[in-house]
Amino acid sequence: MDIVTSIMTHLGDLGFSLCALLPPAVTLVIISAITGIVMLLIWRYTSNQDAIEDVRKQISAHLLATRLFKDDLSVTFRAQRQIIWQALRLMGHSIRPMIIMTVPFVLIMVQIGLHYEFAPVPPGQTARVKVTMKDPQKGVAAGAALKLPDGLTADKNDPCRAMSIGTVDWRLTPRQAGVYMLTFGEAGDTVEMPLVVGSHFARISKLRGGDFFSRLLYSAEPSIPASSAISSIEVFYPSRSTPIFGVEVHWLISLLVLSIVFALIFKPLFKVHI
Repeated sequence: MDIVTSIMTHLGDLGFSLCALLPPAVTLVIISAITGIVMLLIWRYTSNQDAIEDVRKQISAHLLATRLFKDDLSVTFRAQRQIIWQALRLMGHSIRPMIIMTVPFVLIMVQIGLHYEFAPVPPGQTARVKVTMKDPQKGVAAGAALKLPDGLTADKNDPCRAMSIGTVDWRLTPRQAGVYMLTFGEAGDTVEMPLVVGSHFARISKLRGGDFFSRLLYSAEPSIPASSAISSIEVFYPSRSTPIFGVEVHWLISLLVLSIVFALIFKPLFKVHI
């Protein structure tokens, strides 16, 4: 998984670096257009276009029959039954391209989410960092040992240890913008985690370690060594909002809606039947 994560992170950073001078909302519109066109082309070359076109014609014909013979119940019921059957056929023809699109689509969404889901911690604002241990019975010493870089201060009462569940919480306050490398653990068992501070648009990796799906969605960091006593490190960043045409909408909804709109716009150009 580390190899896939590393490759996708480098590709994602390269793609976003090409739009570094544009506002994040404009970049999201461009990404949506590219995503819509790529989805359209994958659909075009992985689906049975002739069969889909035939199904569309069948549905149109039966819809027309329900209007022309609306006073004849037997014809109307037969036409409605055929519409349902053709709709099921259309769903069947959609399965293969949907399966093929799933893996690349998820990997691309993860990279976009790393940039749009969370914002860096503003300078002067306290950030919470949680360290989870693999075995609470063996103590939380590794999570309670933190080497603070210059420019960061920890709350005087920290760390907050929850021995029963094996977690250690830190409240850290940065003085100025930058990327601070937090080093948890003791000699021979240390794990690093970056803390991004500022007001700029940046890739935010909020998690290192943890379960498979959490790492897939929120992490661009390498795995924690199996021999470490630390299970995961999570930084709680503020959520990011991206206004589209003046409206605050979650980036995933904006991306999906705009991608579908661009796909419908370019559908006639690429002669795709959906």
